[in-house]
Order: sequence, then structure tokens, then C-alpha cells
Amino acid sequence: MTSIGGLTLTVPVRTSLDLACHRRRYDALAAMDALARAQGVGAQELLRELPRFRRRRGVVQARKLVPLVDGRAESQGESFVRLAILDVGLPAPVPQFHVVVDGVMRYRLDLAYPHMKICVEYDGEEFHSSQQQREADERRRNRLRDQGWLVIVVRKDGFKGPALDEWLHRLRDAIQERSRSRP
Repeated sequence: MTSIGGLTLTVPVRTSLDLACHRRRYDALAAMDALARAQGVGAQELLRELPRFRRRRGVVQARKLVPLVDGRAESQGESFVRLAILDVGLPAPVPQFHVVVDGVMRYRLDLAYPHMKICVEYDGEEFHSSQQQREADERRRNRLRDQGWLVIVVRKDGFKGPALDEWLHRLRDAIQERSRSRP
């Protein structure tokens, strides 16, 4: 705890662990990723403090989420996508992967499996809803495909039922196929 202007506040590490214990899994990880990004609260620091939460309600969930914290996630949706991937037992993707073409960084991918040239992009409403934004996204994705990348796009409605199953199935198949074809 800390005090600012006479007001008692929790420090970022404590706040992150409280969120891990008391929020729904997806919301908790997204908030923890955001704190990691904004305040530098990493998994190692959280792991050191976790024993203090022993026997607290939600600590079992916190123990599972803390190792997954990654401050490279730039949006709640990216954290949701990563957790959905991990929940089905697929390997962890690399967040914010830079694609270099002819020695120049050309693209930054939300989540990637670089050696297999597979990426998963989350299209949130804020930056991907206008016709102009969607057209620019498609041009960018076509250039990535021309470089040999498989691009899987997830939108806000992609976290339930058939939509979730569809993109995760496509990702699983792509990982299996591209793993077999790698030298």
C-alpha cells in the first residue's frame, strides 16, 4: 500500500494480484497485461508476491494467470486471443512480432508464430471499423500473404461458440501443417 495526498492506494503489483484473484479470467489477464505494459509489473515480480495471497479467494486462478502476464499485449482483445490460444493447449504466440522485409521493419503483428509464418490479428472496433481502415487492413494482409504468412483475423464476436471454434481450429490445423513442412 502507498499513500498519495492522504489517500491510501494499492501499488501496481498488489492491484494486479487483486485483479487476478477477483476478476473473470479473460478480464483479469487483460488488466494484468495492461498493468505490465503501463507500470512494468512483470510475471517474475508477481510470482515473488503471490505467496502473500495464500488462502485468499481466487488465488488458484491467480497462480495460473501470473505466468501468462505479458506487457507486450497492446489491447484487451490481444490478451483475450492469447488466452484462448493457450486454453486449448496450443503453443504461446509471440506478441508484437516485427516482420522485416529487405532489412527494413515493415509490419508489426499482434501475435505470431514466426518460424511457421502464422499470425493472429485482433481487429478491435476502435481501429478496424471504418471502411477505410478495413481496406487498409486487407491491403496489409495481402502483402503479408505475398510474403508467405497465413493471417487469421479475430474480431470482438470471435470469443464464443462457433466463431471461437472456427478460428482456433484453423490455427491448430495451420500449426500442425506448417510444423510438418518445416525443415
